[in-house]
Amino acid sequence: MSNPMRKILLYVDGSESSITAAQMAIAMAKSYGAMMKVIYVVNENLLNELLKARVFVQVEKMDYERDLEEDGRRYLNYISKLADRKGLKIETVLRKGVVHEEVAREVDEYGADLLVQGELGEVLSLRDSFYEEGERILRKASCCVMVVRGRDKIEKMFEAME
Repeated sequence: MSNPMRKILLYVDGSESSITAAQMAIAMAKSYGAMMKVIYVVNENLLNELLKARVFVQVEKMDYERDLEEDGRRYLNYISKLADRKGLKIETVLRKGVVHEEVAREVDEYGADLLVQGELGEVLSLRDSFYEEGERILRKASCCVMVVRGRDKIEKMFEAME
């Protein structure tokens, strides 16, 4: 039987749960002999909303956007090092735009068999569920989606992995 899991895409947002998801995705890629790519998206939608709401002016928006890009690069670099420690070479991509749209586009362009993401944010109302990016990614992705939780178990499994 051929390998059903050839390409895994990991979405990271800089949260603790996305690091847990990274450990799980690395373990799965290693176990299945799959290729793995990691995407981080600078949320331009949020930046534009903050500008529109006059939370900050254009210059501050540009500074904040640069900070978010640097954060994204740091997270992608950190996950690359985690994968390296386990003998796995990965690809990384930093995008800007509407998060769920960029992730869905990457799923299609990469030909991902599985999208892995961290635990969903807490949704306090039905309206919130339409704005929570993890939730929107679930609805938009054209492949299987794994939502990872259980930090302690996954950390132990990841550390025990050769």
